Amino acid sequence: MSLRRSGGSVKTQIDGVLVVDKPAGITSMDVVRTVKRRFTVKKAGHLGTLDPFATGVLPVILNEATKLVPFLEEERKEYEATLKLGEETSTDDPTGEILSRGAWNEVTSTMIECAFEPFLGAIEQMPSMFSAIKVQGKPLYRLARKGLEVERKKRTVKIFSLQIELISLPLVHFKVSCSKGTYIRTLARDIGRKIGCGSHLIRLRRLRNGPFTLERAVSWDTLNTCSGPWALQPWLIDMKGALNHLPEVMGDEGLVNKIRFGREMTVRDLPSEALPIFGEREWIKLTSPRDDLVAILRSEIRGMDVLSLDPDRVALRPLRVFHLPQEEGGEHGIH
Repeated sequence: MSLRRSGGSVKTQIDGVLVVDKPAGITSMDVVRTVKRRFTVKKAGHLGTLDPFATGVLPVILNEATKLVPFLEEERKEYEATLKLGEETSTDDPTGEILSRGAWNEVTSTMIECAFEPFLGAIEQMPSMFSAIKVQGKPLYRLARKGLEVERKKRTVKIFSLQIELISLPLVHFKVSCSKGTYIRTLARDIGRKIGCGSHLIRLRRLRNGPFTLERAVSWDTLNTCSGPWALQPWLIDMKGALNHLPEVMGDEGLVNKIRFGREMTVRDLPSEALPIFGEREWIKLTSPRDDLVAILRSEIRGMDVLSLDPDRVALRPLRVFHLPQEEGGEHGIH
């Protein structure tokens, strides 16, 4: 979070990632709009859409942090979920119409466990028509609401772990850790078909989205009682902290200014005594002596080759450069 000065008046601007524990009954964009309105945020977005009936981790990216989106780690997601056996719906969740019913009374725990097993590892999913996947620029759910159905392609996703927590027929409670792009609604539907009686998802709670977890989330009630941007500080993850998975190079003021003007770093510029391990064509974050995130760079060499290369050879190229508060006439950043 930082103070920024514009036209002689001081304004607060929050830059970073705010993890919100989304409640059921609202959309992901409803959360974003609420944050923008309550805290006078100019730019905001979210990572990983949650359906209105779903709850849990929704990372909201604020102001300057919107530039981080392509570089944020989202590969692993974790959920708690509940499916209901015996009914398939048009949306694969409780918001749709029941399309078919099947008998679940004679389903056993062994049958359920056997049905779950094939879905561990790399699997193919046919996305629901009620998904946000775009076809010719239009989200599928908009077409579905008009009664249209279009051809979709199966997508390969990965299920890292799939654990049954409780069986209380016709309900099955389970946990899943999966790759980005996995539809848990589709997973629940396919498990029901494997058992033979059909099913749909009735509850979904996201526990993790990449590095963002429920432990760092602000509740919806708390968010709606915060009196101003400063009240969000306990939950705000600064831009550097959101990129903990990237190697870090700290530059002096001269190097920071060079990158701020869009110039490349050469081998000569690299502080070899504190150089992280990195390979060729990796993303690297550059920070200033004050610990501000200055830029995201792409490596053109391997870090271990620094001592053997031409000092004037390009080592790191800037991909994104970030505004620093002091350059706008404000105070130093507060994290």
